Amino acid sequence: MSKLHSLSFDHQYHRLSFEGFPIHLKEYSKGLTEVPLVFIGGAFQNITQVEKLSNAIAQKSWVITVDTPGNGDTGILPHTYGFEFICRAIHSALKSIGVDRINLMGCSYGSIIAMRYAQKYLGIDKLILASAMAELPRELEYDFNLLLFQLEWDRIEDFAEGFTNLMTNPDLRQTNRIARLTADKLKYALLNATTGIKEQFKHNTLRILRDGRTDLSLMPDVEATIFTGVHDHFVPVEANMAVANSFKNGRFIAVPDADHMIHVEKFKRMIQIIHEALDCGEEHREEGLEMDKAA
Repeated sequence: MSKLHSLSFDHQYHRLSFEGFPIHLKEYSKGLTEVPLVFIGGAFQNITQVEKLSNAIAQKSWVITVDTPGNGDTGILPHTYGFEFICRAIHSALKSIGVDRINLMGCSYGSIIAMRYAQKYLGIDKLILASAMAELPRELEYDFNLLLFQLEWDRIEDFAEGFTNLMTNPDLRQTNRIARLTADKLKYALLNATTGIKEQFKHNTLRILRDGRTDLSLMPDVEATIFTGVHDHFVPVEANMAVANSFKNGRFIAVPDADHMIHVEKFKRMIQIIHEALDCGEEHREEGLEMDKAA
């Protein structure tokens, strides 16, 4: 592991490498808490795009946001490098900056990485998973292969429409203005995606298809909080509950009026859940929204 350079302004940015592939870390509120929250975003959530989330979490916790190899400005990680390689890269990067005890959060694609990391390494106090994806449902394998075909043949409008309909719930969009605006924003971003982003999507999707199944029977004995939107039809409530039930000390929270894009549609509620999970927020439980593992 070699550190190329580190910048220190309001935050601290680390550009590192692992076995020839870049990995980037950005620290917020360093030292505010004894243990940092390591944040791994989704397939299209690089450090810059989750800045608002990271800053909000960092109001009450030290945060380290990660661009794993193959995400953000780290370039392309060929799909033949599986999730274990990504976990090793994260572990090495954290060691490089002197961090060996963490809380860990993964969202969507990042939830796969977070779960694998928790199975592989000690030193995790708490695990937080948003839209936890233990595996890609078989019924969606066709859809993702179709998306790859559309990218390959430059059918970008079809790709943007298809991916938007997977990540956002069309039924919710009919009645929820924020969900509708979120879908429009996502589709616009996809229509204007760079060649690099498209390549990252291709390899990250192939990685999920090839190496995306996580054995829930191997989950460690850590405190785990799992949540998603009630209308998430990509990683539905039942799939998230299955992940929560795989932990001895796991709880699941279903958030109303949201789907897979909960970080946009219910931003404040998501921050609240995270702070509560880290024991740095006021307790807030609304009847009908939270289901523990016995539910």
